[in-house]
Amino acid sequence: MDERIKRFKQCEPRFYPHLERVLERLPADVSERVLNDKELQIIADEDLIELCVLRYRFEHPVRNIIYLNTKVLMEPEHQLIHTLAHELALYIIGEGETDEAQKKAEALLSKWGFEREIEAVRYDKAIAESDGYETGYLWAKKQSKDYLLRHFGLYFDEWNEKGLKRMSRQQLEKLQSRAAGPVLEEMARGEEKDTSEATLRRDEAIIAGIMAAVKEIRFEEVYGAKKCTTGNG
Repeated sequence: MDERIKRFKQCEPRFYPHLERVLERLPADVSERVLNDKELQIIADEDLIELCVLRYRFEHPVRNIIYLNTKVLMEPEHQLIHTLAHELALYIIGEGETDEAQKKAEALLSKWGFEREIEAVRYDKAIAESDGYETGYLWAKKQSKDYLLRHFGLYFDEWNEKGLKRMSRQQLEKLQSRAAGPVLEEMARGEEKDTSEATLRRDEAIIAGIMAAVKEIRFEEVYGAKKCTTGNG
């Protein structure tokens, strides 16, 4: 890891590996600007979620601060990468949080080669806003840790990295089969099961909710239950 990343002393170290992955994909001049601009700071502190007041002392005057909620660490890898790259794009653009600035940032991300993340995040957002997502998540939270990992853990890495949109059809079909018995059949009671785009989309939304619960388990295994469930240090 580039040691200069550690100059973001108020940034939760768990973000460092992800930030490094983003910097490695940025144009060299942009990456160097982020690492060397002492007027830029990135803050991510679990205490910000719990405390009313925090005070930081910086070694140099700061003009730009990027605040990252530590709960972002529980998002799929492609979403986390997109979040970091998007915030750095806004920093490079140097404009306020306007709709126009957001469009410019997305265009810059595309230029930098983050098209896969952009597409995956857009799809995930549409899925997450559906009722099926909540249904899958709530069902998964009622299951045991061993059950979820045994039935869905095998597909976690591909889902976490690529998102549902870019998972292989074979893996997605296996996930649909895993979820069909305990969840989808219950939802389908009293209604005719079909293979329409709307139904398949619902199935994928349920899977996304289940995998979000699996993500929490994986996060807990690495960082501990308290950080996983409350977001507080």
